Amino acid sequence: MKKVLLILCMFIISFGLTACSTSETYEREDMNVEEMPSSETNQERDEAEMSPPITIELNITIGDEVFLARLYDNQTTHALIEKLPLSIDMEDLHRNEKFYYFSDKLPTESEIPGNINAGDIMLYGDNCLVLFYESISSSYSYTRLGYIEDVERFAQAVGDEDIRISFDLTED
Repeated sequence: MKKVLLILCMFIISFGLTACSTSETYEREDMNVEEMPSSETNQERDEAEMSPPITIELNITIGDEVFLARLYDNQTTHALIEKLPLSIDMEDLHRNEKFYYFSDKLPTESEIPGNINAGDIMLYGDNCLVLFYESISSSYSYTRLGYIEDVERFAQAVGDEDIRISFDLTED
């Protein structure tokens, strides 16, 4: 009698495991099908990001040198523009970026960029302005603000020390 019950229990358990296994396979297949359009959407988004965005021109001044920057047209840059003209002492970090913490918060549209290019202007958190003068990989979240055009000359001008930098809109 015990053998019959044991065999019956094993049969029920193996049938139940097989049913779960098949169900998981179908769920995974369904998930793969759903992911494919998402991948195409990401590809389309990447291509859209590669096209020139609508930008606002900004002058960045270090000493006597003026650098042209292009800001993306988003809520964060509009909040930054409200602070202009602006002269701030920016600190160096890791010999690849300059940063400055505002006393107030700015709106954000954070993302993890992965690769950050020299010349990128970003907001870390909701109040830290960052100017990158070296390209890096990062897993931190940033809001994209824009980019500086003459990156090599900019990198030479900022060096790896703390520095005073001024920001103002270009005159049309």
